[in-house]
Order: sequence, then C-alpha cells, then structure tokens
Amino acid sequence: MESFFAEGTRVWVKEKEQLLPATVNSCGDGTLVVTTDYGEVLYLQQAEVTREQVYAMHQTSIDGVEDMSALAELHEAAIMHNLYKRYQDDNIYTNIGSILAAVNPYKQVPGLYDLDRVELYSKHHLGELPPHIFAVANECYRCIWKRHDNQCVLISGESGAGKTESTKLLLQFLSVMSQNSAGTPPSEKTTRVEQAIVQSSPIMEAFGNAKTVYNNNSSRFGKFIQLHFSESGNIQGGCVVDYLLEKNRVVRQNPGERNYHIFYALLAGASKEHKSLYFLEDSAEAFHYLSQSGCLKDKSLNDKELYNMVMEALKVLEFTEEEIRDMFKLLSGVLQLGNIEFMTAGGAQITTKQVVTNASELLGLDAFQLNEVLTQRSIILRGEEICSPLTIEQAIDSRDSVAMALYSQCFSWIILKINQKIKGKENFKSIGILDIFGFENFEVNRFEQFNINYANEKLQEYFNKHIFSLEQLEYNREGVQWDAIDWMDNAECLDLIEKKLGLLALVNEESRFPKGTDFTLLEKLHSRHSTNPYYVKPRVADHQFGIKHYAGEVLYDARGVLEKNRDTFRDDILNMLKDSRLDFIYDLFEKVGSRNNEEKMGTARRKPTVSSQFRDSLHALMATLSASNPFFIRCIKPNMEKNPNVFDPEIVLNQLRYSGMLETVKIRRAGFPVRRTFKDFFSRYKIILKDKVPTAGDDKKRTTDLLFKYDKTKKEWQLGKTKVFMKESLEQRLEKDRDEVRRQAAMIIRAHLLTFSAKKHFKRVRAGVITLQKHLRRHIQRGRFVKQRKAALVLQKHRRGQVARSRVKKLREEKKKREEEAEEERGGGE
Repeated sequence: MESFFAEGTRVWVKEKEQLLPATVNSCGDGTLVVTTDYGEVLYLQQAEVTREQVYAMHQTSIDGVEDMSALAELHEAAIMHNLYKRYQDDNIYTNIGSILAAVNPYKQVPGLYDLDRVELYSKHHLGELPPHIFAVANECYRCIWKRHDNQCVLISGESGAGKTESTKLLLQFLSVMSQNSAGTPPSEKTTRVEQAIVQSSPIMEAFGNAKTVYNNNSSRFGKFIQLHFSESGNIQGGCVVDYLLEKNRVVRQNPGERNYHIFYALLAGASKEHKSLYFLEDSAEAFHYLSQSGCLKDKSLNDKELYNMVMEALKVLEFTEEEIRDMFKLLSGVLQLGNIEFMTAGGAQITTKQVVTNASELLGLDAFQLNEVLTQRSIILRGEEICSPLTIEQAIDSRDSVAMALYSQCFSWIILKINQKIKGKENFKSIGILDIFGFENFEVNRFEQFNINYANEKLQEYFNKHIFSLEQLEYNREGVQWDAIDWMDNAECLDLIEKKLGLLALVNEESRFPKGTDFTLLEKLHSRHSTNPYYVKPRVADHQFGIKHYAGEVLYDARGVLEKNRDTFRDDILNMLKDSRLDFIYDLFEKVGSRNNEEKMGTARRKPTVSSQFRDSLHALMATLSASNPFFIRCIKPNMEKNPNVFDPEIVLNQLRYSGMLETVKIRRAGFPVRRTFKDFFSRYKIILKDKVPTAGDDKKRTTDLLFKYDKTKKEWQLGKTKVFMKESLEQRLEKDRDEVRRQAAMIIRAHLLTFSAKKHFKRVRAGVITLQKHLRRHIQRGRFVKQRKAALVLQKHRRGQVARSRVKKLREEKKKREEEAEEERGGGE
C-alpha cells in the first residue's frame, strides 16, 4: 500500500457511500491520511483499506477534460470533480457532447463575453475551441442551413442557476451574427428589429423578475423567444410567448424576498417632478407591498441603473410618452392600493381616506366607488342590487385582487407591445430560446410553485425522451448495435399530475363548483391518490399535499389554490375598472370576463382556468420544441448563498442526479449522436473526395467508401438501414475538411475571377496604351515630317540658289566670252 500510494498521489476515497476526490498526505505508521478536494481530512487504517475504498485516480480526472464524454471514469464523483476543477480555474462551461453544462460563477469573469470572444467562436465549429455558450449559439445558427430546420435552445436548471443570463448571452451572440451574416449589410428594418429584441430584455426583466431567497434576479414568468431569420442570415423578426406570471408576488412576498424590480427602480430613478406626479415622494419603506417582507435592497441590484435602462429601452421600442406615463401611474396606483388599511365597524371600513383619493386619481377611478367596492360586495339578484359588508380579511383580498389584476394586465400589454414591434416575416427558419422558471421548493409552496414544477416535469420528460428513449428507439429501428442504458423516467409523476382524474383534473373540477373549497379539494386529492407512490399525504399538516418530483419531494399548500385557479373578478370590481377615466386602464380590462357572467354562460363557454390554460400552453410549447432541432444548456448553481468561488459538492451532486447528467455522459459516449440519411450524407460530404464521383450508384456504398477513408475500424460510425450514425468527433472532422475543401475551391474560383478581372483590365489598359501610342507616333511622325519638309525647303532654296548662281555665272561667262570674241573681231578688222 505504501508503494502504491506515495505522498501526493491523487485518489478516489469512498466515504459514506460517496466517492470523493482526494490527495494522499502520508502513508506511514499504519495510517493513510488523505485530504479531500473539499477540505475534509480523513484518517484511514491501512489494514482496513481495500481497493474498493481507495483507488488511484485516472489521468483524465487528474487533468480535467473539456468534454465529459472523454472521462475514463464514468461516475457521479468524476463528473462533479471535473466541474469543480474547471470551476476553480473560472472555466465555467463544460461539454457533454453537444450538451453544455454551465456552473454559475456569481461574479464577472474578465473577457469571457466580449466582442473578441464572439468573433472567435463565430469562426469555429463546435468542439474546436473550449466549451462556451457562444459555441452552442454558433452551432445553433449554423444548423439552420446545415439541417434546414428550426432550432431551439432549452435552458434548464434551478432558480438562481443562471438561465436568464444565458438567454441574454445567446441573444447577444445571435444579434452580432445577424449583423455580420453573409457579408450582406442588414436593412434598416432588420437593424431596428434586432435592437428591439435586445432592448426588450431589460423591460421584461424589470417587470417579470424579482429577488427570491435563491436568486437575486429570478424570472417569475416563463418566456419562449423565437427569432425569425432570413435566408441571408439576418434577423427578420421575432415573437415572445410568456407563461404564468406570478401575480401573487405583487401583493405578498416571503421573508427576505422582494416585489418585482420595476417598483424599486421607479422609486430610485424617477425625477422629483415625476415622484410628485405619481405620489411617490416617500421611500420604499412607506409602501406595504414593498416593505412587508423586510427586504428592500440588495447589494447586487442597482435599481437606479435599471430605471435608466428601462427608460432607454422603452424609447427604442417606441413607447409613447403618454403610454409610459400611464404605465407608471398604474404602478404607482398599485403601491397606493397596498397602503389602504381597514378597521371593523359593522363590517370593514377604510381608515386611510387620503390613500384612496391618491389611488383613485392615479387610476382614473371614482374614490367613492373604489371605497364601496373594497368594503362591500354588490350582487344583482332578481333584478335588484344587494350589498353585503365584507370582513377585514375579505376587504384585504378585494384590495389585493385589484392590485394583482392591474399589474398582470399591464404585463400582458407590455408583451403585446414588444411583439408588435419585433414582428416580422416567418418565411424561413427560426431559433427558439426557452427561459422558463427553474424547479422550486420553498418553505411554503403555493399554486404558483405547483405550476412551475409541473412545467419542469414536462421539460425533463422532453429531455429524457430526446436524449434517451428516442435515441434507443432510433438505434433499434435502424438495427445499429449499442449498449442500452436504463434512464430516469418521470412519466408516472406526470400521469399523477395531468392524466384523467389526476391532480390538474381534480383542481379544475373543484374550481367549477360554486361551493368548492380548498379543503374539499384536499379531501378529494387524498382520497383519490393517497396510494400513488408519487403522491405524498402529510401526516401532520391538514392543509398540504405533496408530489415526489424528479428533483425531489415538494409539499404544496392547498390554501388559495381554487381562487387562483379560477382567476375571475367580481362584477362590481370589473365594472369599476372599466369605468376608469384613463383609456389605458379601460383598454386593459375591456375584454376581461366577470365571475357572474361565466356562471350564466354555463360550463361550455366558461373561461378556461389558469392551470388548464397553462397546461394547453405547455403542450403547444412541447409541440413546437418537438418540431425543432434541440440544444440543451444545463445551468448549475455551485452553492445556495450565491457566493463566488464556493463549490458545495452536496448541492451540485443533487442537481447532477436529478438532471440525468450521468446518463447523458454515458449515452453520449456509448452512442452515435449524429445521424444522416445516406443521400443527405453523401450529398454534403462528396466534395471531400478527390477522385471523380460517379453519377450513378448506391448512396449507401458511396457513403461507406467515404467513411472508410476516415475510420477503417468503424469505431466512430455505424450504418443503419437508412442512415449513417456517427460520433460527434467524426462529424467535426468531416465538417472541418469540407470547409477546407470549400475554402480551397473558393480560393481557386477567386483566383480565376481575379485573373478574368485582371485580363479585362489589362486589355482595357492595352487598348488605351495602343491608342496613346498611335496618337504619339502620329505626333512624332508629323513633327519629323514638318522638320524634314522645312529642311527640304531649305535645301531646295539653297539648291535653286546654287543652280541659279551657276546659271548666272555661266551666262556671265558666255557673255564675257562673246564680248571678248566681239572685241577680237573688232581688233582684227582694224
């Protein structure tokens, strides 16, 4: 043992049925001393140590790997240790094939998301660079053209794991890719749409996010953002679908939590003039809806900065000044409603008359009518109006229902305005990003947590089906040999919730009965499902029921479930809001139905309950996701206190277990995640072959020939009946070689184009030169001719002069000779 475990040896130690990464401190005196990576020192008696209890760590676990499919040791501890090792070095991203695990650093990592990093990842395939959310975004963007179908990114994890930030980073990367796509400058409309999509984030964050005990910026609604792309790669438009805003948070928060960010931002950022206009001169402590939880500020949240971001975003999205003013009036009105107090005097009576006046002025309501609605119930019976006083508890419920209705209708209006601004053509492909509430388990879990965890069960089912059962089914159908893997199946838990006479059905059924109460509902739930292994009937609490979710057991408080599920108004409250002097308030409630009207309509025409609407929305979402090519990002929080550089192994291990991460690693390593039909495969990769490709032949044989050139051992690929199955590493090599062949071909084409252009330019220049030469030669020849002519004239002149002089001389000589002869004759005669 001493020789095997030298000092400093990295080992796995089994402690309390868990494997822990550790380092050997000493191995003498019969005692093996090791220190785990998580700070615990263990003293083990060498005589009792077995190889199952302590054994050497594989080199891949010692060094750490970027893709956990490459780990030689496939167990939970090795996966967690790999995440921990990378987390210590600020490498928060780790791949599991094409699935990305992201550990929240709870701090800014320098240079991790700057434009240089965007540029770098946009030029490389998945797997060529270290794991990063930009690598997933880039592959998602490429797959629009590679696969010719819609893409979607599912971001999952507990509240506080970093889902919302991941969504913003994906939008940032895709926006940059859109602007740089295909060398085509985006149109002015495209640029406006991109800006609107990016700027919608701070608005949705302000109105839909809040501080919870687990997360300072928790999304209290779900959203599915779809980006529509043109064939040239520009963002043409988009759409936001919202799910189940937590209305109850407007009027009530758990200790240590806050209301929605926008309220604190408005108080921190509004000018003195606006504060006076909205009756917001007091600090947040003065408003019951903000101060009741005991938490008003958080060091990680800058409310004034958020206000400025929201105002800038509202301008980009072209909200008018009147709309912004009315929206802030509504928010201020909600805060004023929360300060209305009651006392008992023959029924509930309002003691804060000035607050009622302020709220009425902000919301355009009649103060007397608001006072009446909050303190007494008015119903029409046989044509006569009958009023009955409310208790203080009922009056508070009335006040809170008005506040929740105002806020939720305003939120829906904001989403509608955003969609109107970013709407575009849907004629090509889309990328959907799902950012939906994480699994929640608080001290008190209400109707909202029930729906949230139901949504997470559906998403887990989709993940399971996609990663596990669909993979196995595909392999079996295609006759591909591989080792089948057992996986976590949550189908029975979902059956408990949504099957016939399941929890949802019973909640909706009881909601339809006028005399149904939360306690009659609880009795039916216990009676029907107490024997179900996934249902929990608490022994002590008389107002709770529980569900054993994939992420753990959760107890839900049945009180308030029916009222929240019905989500209807009293006639008098709705009529008061529709009588508002503000067109903004009237428009929000114009199409809202009342409780009495629905009862008159009968069962067939009643408004669907909240849970049934949410169920239908979830099923529609699942249908959209099933028709898309999915990418998964698993967000993990390293500790519950949101502290940087702190990695709690127990917290992380629980998330790894219920997320199916271990099974994911196994299946990604054992299976062949990439598959293409033979025709599609050969059509895409035939350009890699240097030999001439025959026009006729069997696609399967040609595919086989090509694959054998890359892997003769067939370890990285197998042939099915209609498809070829490959490891991701092989596809990455094929894609890289294909890009290289295309690059070289492009260079040859470019060279020929440049040659053609150069020749054309040369011919044009040569023709010009020849013309210049012609004119220059003519000019030179003419100059030479003129010079020669002048010279010839001079020569002619001199010659003529010479001839003339010669002739004159001759004539003179002849004359002289005649004269001499004549004289001689005269002399001889004498």
